[in-house]
Amino acid sequence: MPDWNDLRYFLAIAREGTLASAARSLEVDASTVGRRLAALEEELDSKLFDRTPSGLVLTDAGRGIHSAVEEMEAAALAVERRASGEDARLEGVVRITLTEAFAVDIVLPRFAPFRERHPGIEVQFLTDYGALDLARREADIAIRLTRPQGDTLVARKVGEIAIAPYASEAYLERRGAPDPARGFAGHDVIGYADAAAKWPEARWLAEAAPGARVAVRCNSLLSVVTATAAGMGVGVMPCLCGDREPGLRRVAPLVASLRRDIWLVVHPDLQHNARVRATLHFLTELIQRERPLLSGEGRPAPRSSGRRSS
Repeated sequence: MPDWNDLRYFLAIAREGTLASAARSLEVDASTVGRRLAALEEELDSKLFDRTPSGLVLTDAGRGIHSAVEEMEAAALAVERRASGEDARLEGVVRITLTEAFAVDIVLPRFAPFRERHPGIEVQFLTDYGALDLARREADIAIRLTRPQGDTLVARKVGEIAIAPYASEAYLERRGAPDPARGFAGHDVIGYADAAAKWPEARWLAEAAPGARVAVRCNSLLSVVTATAAGMGVGVMPCLCGDREPGLRRVAPLVASLRRDIWLVVHPDLQHNARVRATLHFLTELIQRERPLLSGEGRPAPRSSGRRSS
């Protein structure tokens, strides 16, 4: 019978396409991945991958076992989750996936009390715009701004995030207040690049600011905030970022169509795990306590300055 660890390496290669990428996902070196693959092919007496210019591609034999190995992985992960789900100890690792901006602006500055309360729990913050797979134990808890589809995960709405256009005081002093009714005519805006060009903020800006010029384009929220704070133009961002950034001011009311819900998500097999429950409880309290900042209520809507835009 093949070694399960060798089969894990087989799946990583099939998903990543190269030994180097599979090694990074498994946190080992590429030579180890190559040895494991060779051992599995010898055990099965079959060649599982062909080398091509674009990477490693499954052979007929590899495709033949691929779905069965995925089922084995799902079963092994289910055993691991269910065993963890019965763990009543307030110790061990909890992995949270969330955006970098939410971690930096909301969670991490307020997380010290959790460490004092639960010193045995090691929390790992995985800041990524991609959605890590909770079923595959890539993370234990997700803080997401869209509700997960289907019924395989447990999701609870715990708050809302408001979004508005901002500009720096230096920019407003230099250029005057923009007029949203005139499509931000005569003003510069911070645009979006690469994957960020598909964000709702990018679509809204294209529709609401047709008269503006794009000063720079960014592919991350933190870059948008930095460019706006540097006085390069009007940037659209969550109030949790804009209201906390020194020198930034809202230049238009909250954009209702861009409001996001905040969801805490966990796999049902882990929802009764003691350390996961403790972390979920703390995150729920933290997010609800910061409701004024998140929902944009901490700062009044901007008033017309009376100064003409240049």
